[in-house]
Amino acid sequence: MKFRYILILLSSLWLHKAQAQDTLAIANVQQITCMSIDAKGNYFIADNQNSLLKYNAAGELITNVNIKSYGVISHIDCSNPFELYVFYQEQNIIVFYDNMLNLRGEIRLNDHYFNNVSCIARSFDNNIWLIDLSEYKLLKIDKKGKILLETPYLNNILGSEIAPYKIWEYKNKVLIADSLMGIHQLDMNGTYTTTYYFSGATSACSRNDALYVLRADSMFRYHIVLSEPVVLYPNMPIQSTIICHQNRLFTFQENKIISYPADL
Repeated sequence: MKFRYILILLSSLWLHKAQAQDTLAIANVQQITCMSIDAKGNYFIADNQNSLLKYNAAGELITNVNIKSYGVISHIDCSNPFELYVFYQEQNIIVFYDNMLNLRGEIRLNDHYFNNVSCIARSFDNNIWLIDLSEYKLLKIDKKGKILLETPYLNNILGSEIAPYKIWEYKNKVLIADSLMGIHQLDMNGTYTTTYYFSGATSACSRNDALYVLRADSMFRYHIVLSEPVVLYPNMPIQSTIICHQNRLFTFQENKIISYPADL
């Protein structure tokens, strides 16, 4: 009888999770390849036609741009809702757009000898964090390419090779997501403090005192104090990105944005 009660309870929990999932189909987009969400809930989307599009929270198109010479969009940073930092990794270029996707400038990283940049992010003071794998260093530069801060070699600090796929600021810290080891934490001066070990992840974000990561077909919550990963949503379609926004988690598949409660 007790076992039957547990099964019913678990079934109810998974039913609640399924019902809590929301899906928003995006018109005029065939395949979402990259996405970010600003503080107002607007979606900034890159598609398989190399277009950059802005939609409001209801999924209504506001504006779009397509500069074919830049190629594939690798990362969109809209942490400043008035200025987007868009990274084109194949061209090694960061392009700056305003919130209506008007072109405001660019920095060609090869011109400043940053030749193997794996990921970038806007800093709180509107400069740029980047990881250059030609030297395995975290650097902070301004928009003219001047180095403002650089760390020692990260592979020496960590005692291992790294494969970083995302960098971002969170609560006066710099976080580096690395598919080989987990998420490395540094202070705002670039001093290493700790690693949250979770190998094999392909996407990550942070909220409150938790890290949310995608690995294989499951979404995990990793509490940074307890250092314990918990499966939050299993058996998901393989996604390319997880985004923390307010009290929900967002992923995408084909032309659909899928959101889930961050806490259940």
